[in-house]
Amino acid sequence: MLPLLLITSLIVFCVPYIAYLFYVRHYATQPWKLKIDENFQPSISILVPARNEEANIEKKLKNLAAVDYPKEKLEIIVVDDASEDGTLQTVEHFINAHPDLTIRIVMQKTHAGKSAALNNALNVSSNSIVVVSDADTYWAPNVLSNALRYLSDPTVGAITGRGINENLESSWVTNAEDNYLNLTCIIRVGESKIHSTIRFEGGFCAYKKNAFSEFDRETGSDDSGTALDVVQHKQRAILVPEVVFTTSFPTVLSGKLKIKARRANQLIGLWIKCLRLLVKGELVLPKRIVIPEILLFIVNPLIFLSITIISAVLLILSPFSLFSVSLLLFLGVLLLLARNLFLELILDNYILVYAFLSFLLGRRYVSWKKTKS
Repeated sequence: MLPLLLITSLIVFCVPYIAYLFYVRHYATQPWKLKIDENFQPSISILVPARNEEANIEKKLKNLAAVDYPKEKLEIIVVDDASEDGTLQTVEHFINAHPDLTIRIVMQKTHAGKSAALNNALNVSSNSIVVVSDADTYWAPNVLSNALRYLSDPTVGAITGRGINENLESSWVTNAEDNYLNLTCIIRVGESKIHSTIRFEGGFCAYKKNAFSEFDRETGSDDSGTALDVVQHKQRAILVPEVVFTTSFPTVLSGKLKIKARRANQLIGLWIKCLRLLVKGELVLPKRIVIPEILLFIVNPLIFLSITIISAVLLILSPFSLFSVSLLLFLGVLLLLARNLFLELILDNYILVYAFLSFLLGRRYVSWKKTKS
């Protein structure tokens, strides 16, 4: 009975992953069906939220200054969220040293979180397009020219890019994360070409101001939550794969777990919000995107937990049975042939289980915290 239950659970677990990956991969290879003006070069406001970023903010501003885009069309707004280090002083020094750049500072006297910081910056921004970038991420020089031309299409309201780890070979932790990022990039590009992806990343997010109300405060996910708002305003939110930014990922497991648990909690809240809108008949995001994502983020992790429990019971009750030995050999082959991908799959599903339980218990991540490497 238990072996049959385990096999059934494995099939139910694997089918959504495999089916959806093949489905979106097909669309990811298709051309964009958009009206793109290659000469589109609007004036933009770049919003940089910062809290205790003294170690990164000067490098970030130098990176923005080096972007290949007309300086007269750039407005940089740094929002200091009550930093307790020298972030503000470093920005002021940079402004004095670079009078050719338009850089403004918005100060939050009390720590209110990233979404509040972005909304304060949004209120004072001068241009119809705003681009958000975290203080510890860095753009390729051609990132704006690669991205903004897609906003020339009247149906597109938001664009995100893909993050690349600067420290890819630092440890198995960063290497496994790279496998995860490559896989999710395929999914997000496929969703974008179908209609939209709402899995946005804070390293690069460009929005038309008339395509959303404000930066998301409800789910704690200012990037993905705002992308959903764009879709609900009946515009598309897409990932453009040639829009690239770099960031450093924690090299130790504890740092990785903290970041991914926070992100998973936010995304689960986002998909639950989508589920509520779907039930009410108000969701604009196509069902062929949202239903598989809900399965992958909420249902599949719970199935994975049951697979773990059933496997453990089988191995304890019948450790030398043919089925148990075959199961151990199968796991050994996976570890030998696809160790990083297999470990990442296990880790991500356990993180999703934890994040789902923490969400049900009322835990919300609405402010960013620094995570040590």
